[in-house]
Amino acid sequence: MDRAPSVAVLLDPTHQVVPFHGRESELRLLTHWRDGPAPQASLLVHAPAGAGKTRLLRHFRQEHWDDEAHGRLVLVDDADRLDWETVFGLLQDTLRDGPARTRVLLAARTTGWWWSSTRQRVADFDHEVTDLALAPTLADRAESFALACRHFAERLAVAAPDEPPPNIAQETVLDLHLAALTAVRGHPCDVNRTQLVRRLLQDGDGPEQGRLAEDHLAVATPDTPDPDLLARAAVRWPHLRPRLDELIAADPEVVPGMARDSLRTAAEIGSFATLDHIARHVLRDERFAVDAIPSMLTRRLVERAESTLDRAEMYGVLSARTMVCGLREESVEASRQEVGCYRELVRQDPENRPLLADALGDLGLRLINAHRREEALTVSEEAIALWHEIALDDPETTPQLASALEQISYRYQSLGRHEAAMTAISRATLLYQELAKDHPALFRADFARVAAALARRFLAEGQKQHAADSMQLSVANWRVLALEDPRFEPEFARNLVAAATLLLDLGRAEAASETVREAIDLLRRLAVVNPETFRAELADALTRHSRALRELAGGLDAELTAREAVLVWRETGNRKGLGTALLTLAEIADDLDAAQEAVEVYRELVAEDLVWNQADLAMALAALVEQQLLHARDDRALATADECLDLCHRLPTQLVDFSGAKLAPVLQSTARALSESDHHVRALRMSELAVDVWRALMAKTPPAAYPAALQQHACRLRGAERKDEARNTAHAAVVLWHLTGLDLDRQPGYADALTIYGRLCAESGHEPAKALQLAHRAVRIAREVGDDAKLEFALEAVEEAERALSWS
Repeated sequence: MDRAPSVAVLLDPTHQVVPFHGRESELRLLTHWRDGPAPQASLLVHAPAGAGKTRLLRHFRQEHWDDEAHGRLVLVDDADRLDWETVFGLLQDTLRDGPARTRVLLAARTTGWWWSSTRQRVADFDHEVTDLALAPTLADRAESFALACRHFAERLAVAAPDEPPPNIAQETVLDLHLAALTAVRGHPCDVNRTQLVRRLLQDGDGPEQGRLAEDHLAVATPDTPDPDLLARAAVRWPHLRPRLDELIAADPEVVPGMARDSLRTAAEIGSFATLDHIARHVLRDERFAVDAIPSMLTRRLVERAESTLDRAEMYGVLSARTMVCGLREESVEASRQEVGCYRELVRQDPENRPLLADALGDLGLRLINAHRREEALTVSEEAIALWHEIALDDPETTPQLASALEQISYRYQSLGRHEAAMTAISRATLLYQELAKDHPALFRADFARVAAALARRFLAEGQKQHAADSMQLSVANWRVLALEDPRFEPEFARNLVAAATLLLDLGRAEAASETVREAIDLLRRLAVVNPETFRAELADALTRHSRALRELAGGLDAELTAREAVLVWRETGNRKGLGTALLTLAEIADDLDAAQEAVEVYRELVAEDLVWNQADLAMALAALVEQQLLHARDDRALATADECLDLCHRLPTQLVDFSGAKLAPVLQSTARALSESDHHVRALRMSELAVDVWRALMAKTPPAAYPAALQQHACRLRGAERKDEARNTAHAAVVLWHLTGLDLDRQPGYADALTIYGRLCAESGHEPAKALQLAHRAVRIAREVGDDAKLEFALEAVEEAERALSWS
């Protein structure tokens, strides 16, 4: 004779003893979400335990989803029990192979700060993120109760009762099924939840799981309850909350073993003594570094702050912790509360102004992190005005003013306000220069750092001589620091490498080679003493030196240095550095094997962490395309180009924002190589992608970057015989150059734009006189800046325009 199923089996949602029913309005909403226009979307279904979330998700997957028609669906049940790293891994999987259309459907009991943190991070993957509050019980309770009675009766081989559903406070679907099973077993069901649970558990003969186990704990009150079950049950059974406090107080060591959702619950409903016990473990445990739990603890602890100063300090801590765990908007709000507290303290005593200025600076950072950059500038400008006021009263605060100016220069730069960025960094540099003269031991390092930042700013503005002078000043100060104190030698070496990179960008290959050679000699000595720390930096310096040698003379020296860099990177075990060195070797020595190995290295890295290595793999694939074309392996090159393009199209916006300035030039180089090999379809796709990247980065890159990308794209269009489109694109590039605000008579890139547009006009017979005029201006600019290559290009355009004019 078959044994009757246990209570746990009958009520387990995975067994579907009672078939799925109802939820028509929720299914309509889910179907609308499924069919929405967003390529990627995530939705959280949240409701109390026992509301039927798991059943709804499974039914939607089985009955309302078709992979071919709707794309990819990822189900994440009990999402509030997962750490961010696990969710992050699931999202990486959605980016790995496609399809492009993806839906992620999550379920959880609660929302709150864990969900806000997850929601804001998921949005970074270009997902449209929403949530749906599921009603705890069904609309037609009577029908649901009767259906449950009928199916339970069938499984137990008894007659189904004919009675109305009972009234249960804060009822869920599971409560209704509890009542139905109670009635089927012949017991009165019109009782409270405690009596329902107790009666069924008396009849139960199998292990309880999930909510049923929590309910069992609530009515049975064992001496040593499971802390996770106790915390979860305490949400619905308030009488258990003191028991949770007692359990943690009696044995605080249970805290490290508790699940994340249980700790969040304890942090929200526990006593202050419980909060203290949790804080002692959680705040020093790296596993919770990017979790919302430390922030939730701090939010509760703010309530205990007795004075305005204590509250300000606690809000400052809360702001920092919320920012780290992805709670960007909450971080801004906490920082605003901190600023409000300090404003009150300043009203009480103006001597507190430095505290307010510091808090305003922190608020600016929080606003930037929340992508509210205009507001960040307003706050930062207020901080600088306050530091000016303070410095007038107390010159000892000048360093804080200099630091604030340096920070706001970076914020201006991120918003594309290049003139304001230059003004701010110039003022910061002058202040640090004066401070370094008066107190060299304290401020020479700061002056050296901001002088290098000023050099990079000059380079972005096209002021090459000023850039070289500022970097030379930075290096000279680092050299003095290293001579006076050997502890500064590593920083001196790093800045020599940075200076060499800038000199290479300035076209001063010989000076770059000499500078990086000095860095290499110093790093070799440091690596002998401490190989674990300095071997990777030596390898990086060797890689950069090989590039400088290639620009200087090319040949064997550059190749040998590149190969040494690869060997040293292999010794470090740093695969990312190895991949970069292999790509450099491939470029210098036309080494196809090196390019292929670099791609394999990045494939391995992508398998471990897709997000942070995806852009690097795309760049490696682009470099491999060039090598395959160079070695006459065109079929393979086209397949590699397709893979590269597909990968680039799946890059989230945040990654484009982070890596785009490195990715776009590589794509442009590959587009040129494809065009020269007459593979114009891929060349144009690659070039269009590069243009899109530069357009997305316009606010944070030098003003010439986007028009320069457009004029290169015009060349790719010309190669594809789309000359009218090429001419119009080149004209757009010239117009954009005029909108940059730069001194165009000193911009070699503008000379190129004029040359390209002029040649396209001459070739198509479009206003040849204008084409000649443009070419002549390009010649004048190229001569003025001393760029021989661009001068030759412009002179060829003059000849072509003159021929076109003579034929017109």
